[in-house]
Amino acid sequence: MRSVLFICTGNTCRSPMAAGLFAEYAAKKGLASLVSVKSAGLAASPGAPACENAVLAAAQLGADISSHRSRPLSAADLSGDTRFVCMTAQHAQALQSAGVPASRVLALSVSDPFLGDAAVYRRCAQQLSDEMPRVFRFVFGCDDIRPMTSADAPAAAALERACFSHPWSEASLRASLEQDGARFFLLSADGRPAGYIGASLVAGEGYMNNLAVLPDFRRRGFARMLLTALCDCLQKEDAAFLTLEVRKSNAPAVSLYQSAGFQTVGERRRFYRDPEEDALLMTLLFLHGKELLNR
Repeated sequence: MRSVLFICTGNTCRSPMAAGLFAEYAAKKGLASLVSVKSAGLAASPGAPACENAVLAAAQLGADISSHRSRPLSAADLSGDTRFVCMTAQHAQALQSAGVPASRVLALSVSDPFLGDAAVYRRCAQQLSDEMPRVFRFVFGCDDIRPMTSADAPAAAALERACFSHPWSEASLRASLEQDGARFFLLSADGRPAGYIGASLVAGEGYMNNLAVLPDFRRRGFARMLLTALCDCLQKEDAAFLTLEVRKSNAPAVSLYQSAGFQTVGERRRFYRDPEEDALLMTLLFLHGKELLNR
């Protein structure tokens, strides 16, 4: 779980709007379950609601911050691996003076709208919204994660060739991407495709085709991000389950799937070639699927 804390002065305007907008942004990427999003103020009084104009401005951009209550930054907030997104360079400098490494601090340049009219708050919220891709890169370490189309077949084919001894061809990938049930996601980092995941959704059942991350980008949590985005997509479509095959010897992949809630439900003998190896058949039941089984 990644943790991000948005910082301003009073924690009633900028930082709650930023936190609400980023939570919504992460949710649209399918990654809400992988991040804890909070806010605080360097000189905040505890328990104050967000300014009315801040609530309205955030709502116009899809974020609900009506339940927000202000709180001051605490010493406990500075521990751990939390990343801090500050509204100004001055806020960032205050954190660094308190011992927070510069690598964990991102400084924006967002003026305080306090005492401004509704238009001032709308401009502030829009400025914050425009910063969300930059904040996403800072928090998750990648440029983007998005649904794929058939135009992404060449990029996926290149990932296949780099990762597998028997890669899918570009033609096969394009055909898969053009199917009605195709649910594929592409993750980019450092300005280039770094990984992808694909599945087919058939009659409410998900069947995963492949998960590939370039060797240079492994051990950054990208595989989990791709898997999470896919599962989030399938859950929103009321899929009953997602099932996959994985080499028995691929301990990192098996561990990833187990940590995501997959259960081993069988084996496929001599499923893989070069080298020949059995496959574990693993399945994740979504809440909808569990309800169906319990009827």
